[in-house]
Amino acid sequence: MADTLRDKPVGARRLGFGVSGPHATPLVRPIATVEMIMHAFALGVRVFDTGPTYGNGEGERRLGEALARLPTHEPIVSTKVGLRLTKTGKKVHAFDPESVRKSIEMSLRRLQRSRVDWMFLHGPPAGMLTDALLKTLVDLKFKGDIGEIGICSRDDALDAALATGQFSLFMAPVNIGLEPQELQRLQRLRAAGELIGIDVLAAAKRRFPAPVSAGATWQLARALAGKAGPVPATPMTVPEALNWALNEGGAHRVMMTTTRLDHLEANVRAITSPMTGRLISA
Repeated sequence: MADTLRDKPVGARRLGFGVSGPHATPLVRPIATVEMIMHAFALGVRVFDTGPTYGNGEGERRLGEALARLPTHEPIVSTKVGLRLTKTGKKVHAFDPESVRKSIEMSLRRLQRSRVDWMFLHGPPAGMLTDALLKTLVDLKFKGDIGEIGICSRDDALDAALATGQFSLFMAPVNIGLEPQELQRLQRLRAAGELIGIDVLAAAKRRFPAPVSAGATWQLARALAGKAGPVPATPMTVPEALNWALNEGGAHRVMMTTTRLDHLEANVRAITSPMTGRLISA
């Protein structure tokens, strides 16, 4: 039976795998993504996260192919809603009820599922958390299309979501470079539901990674395009950054992605034996 909210994840279950970035592009062959997901599952990872804007649905399609080969009730399937790509490739908000329902319908089709366990609003402005949107999400949960309702954000929309009382999952940056008020917010989020850490390696990453893998090539392209985000002034080793997120940062789980099996295995070792492993993101 799948993990449920507040299952107190231990070991490799504290690690989530993101089917995003290079895994939703031609940089990685679809079968390589499927095999990586299956390897992650074999190593104990149970949360698999993606979204419809990753490769215009390609991330969801690849995750769906992998899920078809895994036990139905064990993986926790996570995706997002609220962003869509225009014909020119620009991302725009789409949080109106009709768009949300259509997006979830398409996600379920690509994932080859009748239900998605975790559904995250993808970066909504606080003002878009309307009563109509919340009612739509609750209706979809009651219908059985989605399990838990979450939000993925980096700003005060997290506080707005918390105030509604309708969210049980909070995906947010968890690293030592956060401002004091952001760290205080993490404590509130953790007390209200499950905190899933992203941008965990911000304090340890190189600004311009050497492109020795598809993942590193993807990171380098984002860095050169100015999309990689700021690097905190406080330097940390990779193991320190991971341990900080799961301990001082209070994350119940952390999300990562990689295109290399040896890095995936190192990530799992870092979770199960934090003092001897390393979390590698490329």
